[in-house]
Amino acid sequence: MSKEQAYQMVQDALKLCTVEKAHHCAVVVIVNEKENTVRVYGLNISEEEVPALLLEAASEVCGSHMDDLKNRTLQ
Repeated sequence: MSKEQAYQMVQDALKLCTVEKAHHCAVVVIVNEKENTVRVYGLNISEEEVPALLLEAASEVCGSHMDDLKNRTLQ
């Protein structure tokens, strides 16, 4: 996937959060490695829900990564 395709996918997903009475929400994490800063933006979500969503997302990514490792073959 190219950067342009990834950017378009993010834009399309964010549009789902901006319609009236949307059932979608988004959390965007932006990391600046040069300045060692992290910014977290929530869209269509209360700030109290952001930490729980980030933990859930991290758990999903970890589970998927662990499954990938289990399914690979060693040569």
